[in-house]
Formats: sequence, structure tokens, C-alpha cells
Amino acid sequence: MDFRPIQAKKIYEEVVEQIRQLMENGSLKPGDKLLSERELAEKLQVSRASVREALRALEMMGFVEIKAGGGTFIKETSGDDIIQPLAMFLSIEKGSFFEIYEIRKIFEIAAAHLAAQRATPGDLARIEENLERMKAAMTEDDSEKGEGSDAAFHFSIAEATQNGWLLRLLNTIADSFNKSISVARRQLYLTPGHPQLLIEQHTKIYEAIRDKNPILAQKTMLEHLSFAEGAMAKTLKIEPEFQLLT
Repeated sequence: MDFRPIQAKKIYEEVVEQIRQLMENGSLKPGDKLLSERELAEKLQVSRASVREALRALEMMGFVEIKAGGGTFIKETSGDDIIQPLAMFLSIEKGSFFEIYEIRKIFEIAAAHLAAQRATPGDLARIEENLERMKAAMTEDDSEKGEGSDAAFHFSIAEATQNGWLLRLLNTIADSFNKSISVARRQLYLTPGHPQLLIEQHTKIYEAIRDKNPILAQKTMLEHLSFAEGAMAKTLKIEPEFQLLT
């Protein structure tokens, strides 16, 4: 394995990039065991803390599996799996993450309010269907399916506003947001206690919309988004510059 010394400000990102390149060119294959944390630090001439941070990032992105006491192993991934999520993950900055969440709160709280006033029986059926899919994903312990159903749930609420422009805006925001922090969002479904809490939060949002209670719909949406924002910020190890809206 041809590693080279690191010379960069964000050291762990350079470590991640080198490992990604070795995966992409086939030098590291699924099932391969990485050098130990100490050996990697020596090869790359960086601290073990930087190596540890890089391995955690790779694990969150689904590229490696860290086995307690057994080492770190390369997981099966496609070329696009390696390139796209990594680029998105490393491009996210503290400001853009919290700015996106501010926009999500502005639009999705309004969407919940309007949906509670305007949702048709068909809209309610779609929202409930996505909620049931989230519950099924939790039962099956499928974080990827849970994330997808979560996104579909929010989209179905936007559809229920009957406002085409709001739907387009939310769709654009959600697309950029989901691509940028898909891995961190999926991590919500892997953290003990979080799946059940997320189901409870989404259930309250659905019930408020179903019961045509726009004020409660706003409140429950804000509570959910604030929780998700805080949990993902903790996963990404970033802190807000301004006080979070809760």
C-alpha cells in the first residue's frame, strides 16, 4: 500500500482521500484489512487522532467496517458509492449545514401548517403510508430504507400543501440536503433509541395534520427538525455559530 506523508490543514480529510483513492484504483479491495491505527499514523506521518477521525468518517460513509478488537476492513462498494458520498461529505461546512436547516425549518414548518389546513384524504393516505414504511424499516433494522421513507414522508407533506411553488422549493432544498448529509442522516437510524424517537415525532406530525390542527403541526415539525439538526450536528462534530431555533 503506497501511502504518502500528509501536508494539509484538514488532516483527517487527506487521510480519507488517500484511502478512497486506494479503494478506487483497486489497491484496497472489499475484505482487505487496513493497517493498524498506529501503523497508519506512522506511514502517513500524522497523529493517531487524525487517523481515528478519518476512520470514523469512512465508517459513517459505509466504506469500512470497524470491528472491536479485530481491526478495520474495507466494505463492498461501487465506484459511485466511493466518489459521490465522499465528495458531498467532505464539502459540507459548518455554515452550510446550519443554513440548510434554517431554510428547512422556515419552509417545512409552513408546509406542515398548510398541510393541516389543506390535506385531502389522498394526501393523508400517502403521508400515513410513508410513516408505516418508516416503522417497517425500523422493525427490519434497515437504516437505508428508513432514511428513504423519512424523506418521502416530508415530501408527501409538501404535496399536501397544494402549493406548487412551495413543493418545488422544498424539493430543491431536500435534494441538495439529502445528497450532502445522507450518511449522517442514516446514522440517526443506527443510533440506539433514535429510531423509536423519530417514529414518535413523525407520528405526532401526521396526527396533527390528520386532525387539522395547524398550530400543533407547526410545533411538532419544529421539534422534530430541531432534534434531527442537533443529532446530526453531533455526528458531524460541528457546532452552530448562532443559537439554534427550537
